[in-house]
Amino acid sequence: QKISQPIELIGTISYANTATIALKGGHYIGESYGGGIVFWVDSSGQHGLIATTTDQSSGIQWYNGVYGTTNAVRDGVYAGKHNTERIIATQSTGSYAAQICANCQEGGYGDWYLPSKHELNLLYQQRGVVGNFSSGYYWSSTEFNDYYAWIQNFIAVGILDGSKKDNSLRLCALGALCG
Repeated sequence: QKISQPIELIGTISYANTATIALKGGHYIGESYGGGIVFWVDSSGQHGLIATTTDQSSGIQWYNGVYGTTNAVRDGVYAGKHNTERIIATQSTGSYAAQICANCQEGGYGDWYLPSKHELNLLYQQRGVVGNFSSGYYWSSTEFNDYYAWIQNFIAVGILDGSKKDNSLRLCALGALCG
């Protein structure tokens, strides 16, 4: 099929053998946006995910001192926001992973949340683009059961695993990218 007009590109960025081309008006991986760095973009280039550029905590518990089911079991892109809301509704106010992310004001924005297991894995895959991650374990918002939640190992192997909710692990926050 013949293209009647050329597509205007705004740039190419290459990280770790991954090339990303952004169409005019679209977002791209590695872009500074909304108080963070874009690390995933859908096929339209208008929607995606951003991560804070710094950890929100170097060691915080997933729960607020009470084991139990929060029904934060969604997994996938944009699922972390729903999970974060479920965790806070169940665990109430306090100093724990989901609440810290929800209270984050990175870059002057207040719509941050704790990533789902899938979102955290996407972030791990683009960790070199976002940068500033420690070699350690990070919480996801995806609950495994009453006592465990999913975590991502940000050491070179990137294993997803479960951890007791009372362990103190690292924390980063995500936000949704809108056109």
